[in-house]
Amino acid sequence: MIATEIYNILRAGGLSRAGALGMLGNMMAESSLKANIAQRGMTTMNDVQYTEAANEGRINFAHDGVGYGLCQWTFYSRKQALLDYARTYGVSVGDGQMQCNFCLMELREDYGKLFKFLCEAIDVEECADRICTDYERPAVNNFLTRRNFAKAFEKEIPEKSPVAESGKKKKALQLLDELRAVIEGMEE
Repeated sequence: MIATEIYNILRAGGLSRAGALGMLGNMMAESSLKANIAQRGMTTMNDVQYTEAANEGRINFAHDGVGYGLCQWTFYSRKQALLDYARTYGVSVGDGQMQCNFCLMELREDYGKLFKFLCEAIDVEECADRICTDYERPAVNNFLTRRNFAKAFEKEIPEKSPVAESGKKKKALQLLDELRAVIEGMEE
């Protein structure tokens, strides 16, 4: 997937600009934004073979310890939930749009405080750090790498990047921005 597609899905899902950019920075550090990537050095299969094997149930996807996808999901319950989510929607576990939606669902349902923070945050680097420590929880935090990717995307993606999928999503994103502005005005 390309960064703007991921950004648009995350924004349409409610994340602030900083939240979406922080998540993009983490996804870049985890997977180079490649949705069907299997953790290097953990399987003898290439990414396509591994994805097909997971989709067809030929491997024990949830319990094999191989990080997978945009967020390199590794823990067994999260990988099983990812696979179940893909099957529910009839798509490959390597589908990038599905993974973005799964990420948003996980944030809303299992990481509520972080989700709220990412919907309201304005500091890209703080978002990248919080996603790293609270959501990704990698063996090596590499904060600087994640921050740098997030900041690079901030320069690359226009603030008002159009949601490419449909006019409805674009309108929803505009309404979310307007609602945020109203809420911020009420808090003053």
